Amino acid sequence: MKKALWLIAVVLLMVSVLFLMQKKSDDISVAKQHTVVTTIYPLYFITKKIAGDAVAVKRLIKPGSEIHSFSPTPAEMVALDRSDLLITLGKELEPWTEKLSAATNVRVLSLEEGLNLIDADEEHHAEHPGHHHHDTINPHVWLDFDNDIKMTEQIATELASLYPDKSAVFKKNAAKLRRDFEKLAEAYSQGLKQCNKKTILVGHDAFAYLERNYHFTSESIMGIFAHSRPNAAKIAALSEMIKEKNLHYLFTDPIESSKSASQLAEDMNLTLEPLYTLGNIPLEDEKRGEDMITLLYFDLDQLRKGLECR
Repeated sequence: MKKALWLIAVVLLMVSVLFLMQKKSDDISVAKQHTVVTTIYPLYFITKKIAGDAVAVKRLIKPGSEIHSFSPTPAEMVALDRSDLLITLGKELEPWTEKLSAATNVRVLSLEEGLNLIDADEEHHAEHPGHHHHDTINPHVWLDFDNDIKMTEQIATELASLYPDKSAVFKKNAAKLRRDFEKLAEAYSQGLKQCNKKTILVGHDAFAYLERNYHFTSESIMGIFAHSRPNAAKIAALSEMIKEKNLHYLFTDPIESSKSASQLAEDMNLTLEPLYTLGNIPLEDEKRGEDMITLLYFDLDQLRKGLECR
């Protein structure tokens, strides 16, 4: 009798272990089928807005991190490999993602095709729609609201393809986000229509897309990438330009730290003011509920201040 009870107990234990193992396997499978990963903050914001609660959206680059020096951890690589989709701007705009996707089995959505891009080497930020090559493309494509709408449409289509049972949710959310970007475009168009100045001074050269669409120019201390540094000749030229154009502000991204900007502001009696480039945002802003849309409206107010708009 005792032997029979012992055998029954062993069998029940084995069944329980097998059940738990199967449940864990099913949980991993479900997680894998409903996880999408993005790179930079704008892609995370857009994807999260479209997906809502229907899909888990994660990002490789966490809030407050500098996007140009990002390197994924082994744990992040494993999580990426188990995800359904990686959303990037593409190998031309985010060249580091090419090796990342090659090292995993994740499906990749590259968004650069069809965007209205700017060649950084072209004088006056000349416009070059369509596909580009080399490393001269200005990467700050999310500061063109038409590009944001195009990326919204691409991401919604891809999510509907991956999760067809949720396609109605994606379509509804994408339509709302499109309206948000359209309202932003109109607000910028009206808000920057009548301004006394045509030039602002910024920390790094991230605003070419806004300049193209709203007809102002920016002079930057650093180059297109925030980690570049100015030489003495450039600082001297900027100092002359500041006097000539009677500029009062120096706008820098809160996520960046530049001794050159602080020193120039002090030397030239300029007021340092925040202006978000939105490749990423500070953790403190995210905790306060700020997001891409609210910070773009904040940027509009800052631009109106710097350009002395009526």
